[in-house]
Amino acid sequence: FAGINGVVRYLTKVCPLGVLDSEPVIMLFQNIFGTLFLFPLLLKPGFSNLSTRYPFLHGIRVLMAVLGIMLLYKSFKYMPIAEAIALSFTGPIFTVIAAWLLLRESMGINRILAVILSLIGAFIIARPDLALVNENSVLGWVVLFPIGSAIALAWNKLITRTLATRGETPQILATYLLLFMTPVSLIPAIYDWQTPEPHHWPWLILLGALAAGAHFSFGKAYALAEVTFLTPFGFLKFLLSALIGYLAFSEFPTNPTLWIGMAIIFLSIVLINYKISLYSTAKRFKSN
Repeated sequence: FAGINGVVRYLTKVCPLGVLDSEPVIMLFQNIFGTLFLFPLLLKPGFSNLSTRYPFLHGIRVLMAVLGIMLLYKSFKYMPIAEAIALSFTGPIFTVIAAWLLLRESMGINRILAVILSLIGAFIIARPDLALVNENSVLGWVVLFPIGSAIALAWNKLITRTLATRGETPQILATYLLLFMTPVSLIPAIYDWQTPEPHHWPWLILLGALAAGAHFSFGKAYALAEVTFLTPFGFLKFLLSALIGYLAFSEFPTNPTLWIGMAIIFLSIVLINYKISLYSTAKRFKSN
C-alpha cells in the first residue's frame, strides 16, 4: 500500500512528462490491471470456487473501498504523503471500537492503550484541529479527505474481517473487491475523465500489480487474525510512505512534532506486541 501511495503521488503531482490529474481514472485502471494480475490465482482452483453467499456485504465493502481510496488519492495532490497517511491514522479508533461493538472482539487494556497512543501520535503529527480552524493553514479543509478516507476504509476492514470469519477465501475477497470496484469506479471516472498518456501506462500497470498483492495479503491477514490485533501493524505504512516520500520526492519530514508523533506510534506497536508476547509465554508455561 505504501508503494501505491508513492505511485499515485507521482502520477498526480510530479510526473515530469505530464500529470494524470484524475484520481477516479487512476483508480479505474488500477482495478482493471489488478484483476488481470489475479487471474492466475483464480484459474488454479477454478471459477466455481468464487461463488459467495454474501453479495450484499461484498457490495457495501466495494463502495466503502472506492470512497476511501478516492479520498486518499485526492489528498496526495494537496499534501505530502507522510502528512496524508498520518491523518488517515484517525481510522483505527473507528475500526477498533466498531469491531468491539459489532464483531464482539475483545478489548483488553493493552489494545485500548495502544490505540490511544497511536491516535495521540497521529494527532501530534498533523494537528488537524489547527488546520480546520486556521484560515491561513496550508491544509485547511483538505484534511477532511484523509479523515473521511479513514472512516470509509475502517468499515471496509470490518466487513473484510466479517466475510473472512464466515469462510470467504483470500482469493474471493481480493477478486470481488478489485473486480467490482472497476464498474463502481467507472462512474466517477466518466465525470472526471482524462485519457492516460503513453508514459502513464507503465505506472498504471504497476499500480495494478501492487493492488493485487496488497488486497490478497490484506484478505489473508484478516482470515487469520482479529481486526484489533492487526490494526497497529498498519502504522508501518506510515514509515514506509514517509521513506518513499523522502527518496522519490525529497519530502523530508523536518518538523520535530512529526518525529515525536512517530515515536509515540512506535511505542504503541511495541506495547501491544509486548503484551501479546507475555500472554503467549504465560500460556506456554501453563501448558507445560
